[in-house]
Amino acid sequence: MNAVAHSPSDLLFAARVQERGIQWSVIAQICLAIIPTVVTIDFSMPRLGGEYLAFILLILIGYHSIHRNRYKALSILFGCAPVLIVMRGEFFYNGIIFFLLMCLGACIRESWPEVRFVMKDPIWKWIGALSLLYWFLTFARTSYWANNIRIIEFALACAAFCLLANSRSYLATAFVGIAISVSAYAIAMLPYGVRLGEGDLDNGDTIGNPILVGIPSALVILLTLSDRGRYLLMESNWRGRIVLSLVAAQWLILSTSRASWVITAGGLILIFIFNSQSRKSILILLILAGAISVAVLSTQRGDSSQRYFDKTVDSNRSLANRTNGRSDMWAALPKIFAVSPVWGWGGGSGADVDKMYTGRHLLFHSLYLQILVETGLLGFIPLAIIIVAAVHRAVTHLCRQKELTPLIGIVAFILLGGTVSAFDITSGILFGMALMAREYHPRMRAQRMWLRSADEVVIA
Repeated sequence: MNAVAHSPSDLLFAARVQERGIQWSVIAQICLAIIPTVVTIDFSMPRLGGEYLAFILLILIGYHSIHRNRYKALSILFGCAPVLIVMRGEFFYNGIIFFLLMCLGACIRESWPEVRFVMKDPIWKWIGALSLLYWFLTFARTSYWANNIRIIEFALACAAFCLLANSRSYLATAFVGIAISVSAYAIAMLPYGVRLGEGDLDNGDTIGNPILVGIPSALVILLTLSDRGRYLLMESNWRGRIVLSLVAAQWLILSTSRASWVITAGGLILIFIFNSQSRKSILILLILAGAISVAVLSTQRGDSSQRYFDKTVDSNRSLANRTNGRSDMWAALPKIFAVSPVWGWGGGSGADVDKMYTGRHLLFHSLYLQILVETGLLGFIPLAIIIVAAVHRAVTHLCRQKELTPLIGIVAFILLGGTVSAFDITSGILFGMALMAREYHPRMRAQRMWLRSADEVVIA
C-alpha cells in the first residue's frame, strides 16, 4: 500500500540511501604499501621491505585514525595482512599487535558504542579473557613476554574484524585487498623455492612459508563462490569473481600447502550443499582451474609442485615423512597427556616437551595439540566450548539469513587448527567471520545519503 505526502507538514524531506561499493582509494593505498614491499624480495632486501611496510602502515593508519576514518584504517590493515605476516620476521615482529591497537583506539575514539557492542559479545569476552590469562601464565612461567604473545594478536584481530564488518563496503575492500596482497607476494616468490611462498633468496636468506600463500588464496576462492560473492560485493559481477577465483586457484595449487587444500575442499563441500545457486560456478571453476593447471604444471615450477604432491600421496613413504613430522607429535600425545591431563605442562612448554618425546625442539603444529599439552583439559574444554558456540552462531545465521560465509569462516578455522597453532591475524579473520554473525540481521551500513525537500513523495 502506498502513502502520499502532499504538504511539508506531512513530510518535509525525502531521503535516498545507497550502499557504496569497493573503496578504490583504499585499494590504491593498499597497493602503495604492498607492491614496493614485495619488490624488495627480488632484490634480496626483505628487511628494507619490512621497514618500508611498517613505516607506510604507520603513516596510513595513523592518518586515518587522526581523521576519524576508522573503517579505512581497518580495511588497509586487513588488506595488507598477507604481506604483513611475511615481513613480520624481517622487522618489528609484533608490529601487527601495535597496528591492531592503533585501529581499535581509533574505533574507541570515533564510535564507542560499536566497540562496546563487540566487547559485550559473550564469545569474544571468553576469547579475550582466556587469551590474556594464557599469555600471562606463559610469561610468568618463562619470564619471556613474547612467548605465546600471538594469541593476543588473534583476540585483537577478532574484535577488529567484527568492527570492520559494520561496513560491508570497507569489508569487501579489505577482502579484495587480501586478494591483491597474496597475488603480489606470490608473483614476487615465483623465482624462488620449490613451494610457492617459501624460498632461498640470492643473499642466502630464507623467507616465507607456503601456508602464507595457501590460506589467503583459499579464502579468496571461497569468498568468490560463497553467497555468490556477496561479501565481495560481486553478486552481479560474475566475470570479476571468475578472474579472482582462477588466479587464487593457481597460487593455491603452486603453494602445495596441504592445510590450504583441506580448507578449500571443506569450504567447497559446504557451498555445494547449502548454496545451490553456486554449484554451477564450482563446476566451472574446477574445469577452468584444471585446464589452466595443466599448462602451469608443464613448466619448471609446476614440475616441482607435482613432485611435492606425489610425495604427499606416496604410499611408500612413511606418514611422518609425508606430514613433515606432524604425525610424530600426534603419536606422542597420549604419553604427553597422561603425565598431566588436567593442568598440562605449562604455558610455553611446547618446544621442550616436543624435545623430550620426539627428539626435536619444535612448537606443536596444531592448535589442539598445543592447548592440550600446555594447558591440559582446563584449557582445552573452554576452547572446545568457544568453537562450538561460534559454529552454533554461524549455523543460526545461515538458517535465518541464508548467508553461508560465517559458517565457512569457522569451519576453515577448525581445519586450520589441525595443522598450525592458528594464533595470528589470518586466524582472527576466519574466526571473526563467525563472530560477525551475532546480530539477527546482517549489518549493512549506508555510506551515502541525500536529502531533498519534497512537495509530494510516494512512500512504498
